[in-house]
Amino acid sequence: MSRYSLKPLPEHSDIFEVAVGWDPGLGTFFVMVFGVPDAARDPIVRYWYGGQPNHLVTVEELQNVAAPYAEIPAELARQLANDQRDSEVYVSRRLSRFISQLLNR
Repeated sequence: MSRYSLKPLPEHSDIFEVAVGWDPGLGTFFVMVFGVPDAARDPIVRYWYGGQPNHLVTVEELQNVAAPYAEIPAELARQLANDQRDSEVYVSRRLSRFISQLLNR
């Protein structure tokens, strides 16, 4: 899983952090928006999108969902696409090894 912290847009002084990333287990990108924490508590999740399998499957969809809260820089968008691609390659390799082991027994 990857997770990156973004600075909220200037008009959102009520937001502490916007987190985006790729969850290979669910096959989805996600956006989490955290409110400003109280002195005695951790920040509260105010918005979370991408918690279901295949909910956000493209970087473009992720950018659209995150746009009201934060901007995803072009370099980070490329990294997120790489995170997605790399996890698919990893899963594919693991599956190939598993099948090979089954066939060789």
